[in-house]
This record gives sequence, C-alpha cells and structure tokens, in this order.
Amino acid sequence: MRFTVIGHASLYIETDGPGGEGTGPTILIDPWLFGSCYWRSWWHIAPQEELKPEWLAPDYLYLTHHHFDHFHYPSMRRIDRSTKVLVSKFGVDVMGGEVRSLGFDDVTELPHGEITTLAPGVRVASYQYGFDDTAFVVTDGDDVIADLNDCKIRGRALDQVAYDFGHPTFMFKTHSWAQSYPIGYEAEDPADLTLLSRHTYIEDFVDAARQLQPHYAVPFANMVAFLHPESQWVNPHLITPAEVAEEFAGAAGVEHTELTILSPGDSWSASTGFELRGDDWFADPDAAIVARLAEHADAIAALTEEEAGVTLSWEAFSAYLQDFLKALPPLVPRVLLKRPVVFEVPSSPEPYWVVDFVHRKVVRAAEPPEERASLVQINEAVLADAIDKRILHFTHGGMRIHVKLRPGGASGDLAFWGVLMVWEIGYLPVHRLVRPRFLSALWRRRREAYDALDGLRGPGTPLERLAGGFASTEG
Repeated sequence: MRFTVIGHASLYIETDGPGGEGTGPTILIDPWLFGSCYWRSWWHIAPQEELKPEWLAPDYLYLTHHHFDHFHYPSMRRIDRSTKVLVSKFGVDVMGGEVRSLGFDDVTELPHGEITTLAPGVRVASYQYGFDDTAFVVTDGDDVIADLNDCKIRGRALDQVAYDFGHPTFMFKTHSWAQSYPIGYEAEDPADLTLLSRHTYIEDFVDAARQLQPHYAVPFANMVAFLHPESQWVNPHLITPAEVAEEFAGAAGVEHTELTILSPGDSWSASTGFELRGDDWFADPDAAIVARLAEHADAIAALTEEEAGVTLSWEAFSAYLQDFLKALPPLVPRVLLKRPVVFEVPSSPEPYWVVDFVHRKVVRAAEPPEERASLVQINEAVLADAIDKRILHFTHGGMRIHVKLRPGGASGDLAFWGVLMVWEIGYLPVHRLVRPRFLSALWRRRREAYDALDGLRGPGTPLERLAGGFASTEG
C-alpha cells in the first residue's frame, strides 16, 4: 500500500492487489484539492501544487461527511465522472443525492460497519458517528489505514473498528478547531466558555490513539489558514501538530504508537517507508499565512466586492426559521431551547431578528430581548447565501461569525446550532425517521447508542457531560 497526503483532509491511497505493488484500486478521500471554502474563509496553509491526473481519476472516491472542506464542490466537478463514489448510508440521505446531482452515476452507500470488498484482498468499511460524520478504514491485507478524520468516534463504536481490522498501521485524526465555540464567542459569564478548550482537542486525539493502538498516529485534517478579514482572528488559536506531539510524548498508554507529522506532498509506502519533503507549514504559521494572503488577495477582494451591499430579506429569514420551528418535536423547545437566539441584521430598521423557540415564532425588534441565550453576528451576504442553500449551520464552522452570550446562554446557543444541523440534513420532522432505512442504521449503530445512554448518567448538565467526552464536530 502507498498513500500521499494531498492537503488538509485529502488523502490518495494506492492499494496492492494480486498483481503486486500498486495493482489494486486507488482511493481518493475527501477531495478539497484547491481554492477555498466557507465563503472564502478557509484556505490551504500550504501552496497548492498542480493537480496530478491520477488524483482527478481515482478508481474510488470516499467522502467522510458533507462539509465543504471534505466534500468540496469545485474539486468534485474536476474529478472524472466515471469514478465510483462511496458514501455512508445514514438513516437519511445526507450525501448520496448531492453526489448524484454533480453527475456521478456510480454511487454506493456503505452501511455502517459493513466490510466491503473492492478488489481481491482490498477491503473497506465506513463507521458512522453522530448525525453526519464517519471514519473510513482501508486494508489491502497487509496494512490498515484508519482515517478518523473529523469523526469523534469513541467508546464501543471505536472498539468495533479495532475488532474488525485489528490495530491499524496508520490512524489519521483531526486535532484543532473546526467550529467557532468558544474561540469566536464573547461571554458575559466566562464560565460559559469553558465547555471546550485546546486541551480537549489534543486529549481526544491521544484517547483515540490509546484505544486503537495504531503503529503511527498522524495529526490530520487541520492544515488550514483563515484568510478572510472576518475570520483571520482564528489563526492565533490554531492547534499545531507540534503541540499534539508534545502532549503525546508524555501520555500513558500510547507507548507502542509513533506520532508522525505529515505535510502536504508527504507519502509512505510499505516497500520504501516515508518520503518526506521537509516542509513544516506550522513552524512559522504567520509567515505561511502572509504568503497565502498574497497569493489569494485578488480572490478575497473580488468576493468582498461581490458581497458589498447584499442584504438579507426579512421574508426569507422568517420563512426559513419558521419552517425550522415547525419541525421541532414538542419537548425540544422546553428542554433544550428555552431562551431565544437573536441574529443581528444591520440593514434592517429593526435589526434584532429573534428566533423564539418556546412560542415557535420569529419576530423583529429594535432591541434584543434580555432573556436571550445569544446574539449572533454574521455578514448579511453570508447569512443570505446560507439560508438560500439550506446550510445555515455551516456558518458556525465557516468562522465568519461572532457570538455574544448572555449569562448561562452557552447551552441554549449550542443546542440551537446542533438541532438546526439535524433539521437541515433531514432528520426532522421526526416522522421522516419511521422508515426501514433509519431503523436499520440505528440498529447497526447500537454500540454508539449504548454509550449515549451511559452518558445520560452522571453529574452535571447533559451538555456538560457531552462536552466532557466529545471534543467537537462542526455542528
């Protein structure tokens, strides 16, 4: 087997078949191959090379989840349409329909935990966790790659991976911020910003390595720079691979795992080992960011000009959020969403647009209500585009956002973004779930459900218990 790190979360794998080295199928994972995503906010921290022909015509392509830094539409449009696309078969159609809409006819949904043979000796499996995320495992009989990517899989669910494939040769896993809480938040009560920390992310990486016991553990899927003026504030908060390595070196239970830092262009093969270019873009991230800003200044300026003067209509906002409120199960507002979330829309004479969950209504006001959970500030052009495309929850990870919390507002605000994501990807209204597809996926994921039930017990609020063992997802 051989793999090449393309960049961020993109990985190109060449498997070994019966004919020898490199004769098995090739697999491209999470193609964000060039350009930016999330409204010109996220960019590759490394300079982008010319795309290799084999990256654009793999035998198989796998998408771990539907966020743009993994499922990048411009990159997908460059890939040969004869490529066989693999996605996970969630309880609802999270990605299959989107892939087909881009012109890919050969799309296979992999049931959770079901091992699939792509060619003699080459097996893969998709493991779901949360509402829309997956880990992907590839083996050609000799070596095993466990690409956990952004997936926060743990507990019994991660045990299933080890049971099915043994200790992997490589574990790839995220290690830094992918959503705006708490770094993009301002809180009247500092305690509201303590649910997650830098240490939470690093600890999550170490815990996964401790449980899987791979030969190599690779900090992955965070090779990004934030270049838009509205998101540059993120860069000082980035958690570098070197920080992960420092804590990993002193951790117990990972003595048989070697932490390996790989950069775009680095590769490994079973026959020759590592081929490293020697680039460390996080050794001097400020210099790398300045260089990328110079490269992409024209694209950012063009978007700024395009967004100038764009306003969000009240009719579009209220209709969209009213549909969301109608889809909420009866107890959700009174249990999770007791306090309103307010969006600030400067172009309106009544700039505070209030989402009132308990009364299931959306209203405008000249002043924000005192009892609110949070006040959300997002560029109107971004907000309008996100609502038009039904991806409002993406703005939370897009980082062109600032949230102000009222005391005790963290639980209500984070619950809003989480439930909004669940609605936008198709799990609500609940009647959609009374189908064989959902019930089959639920049964396959019963290990995760057992852990979730265990998590309901113990001290603290449900949100505190969730945050204590769940570093982050984008949503």
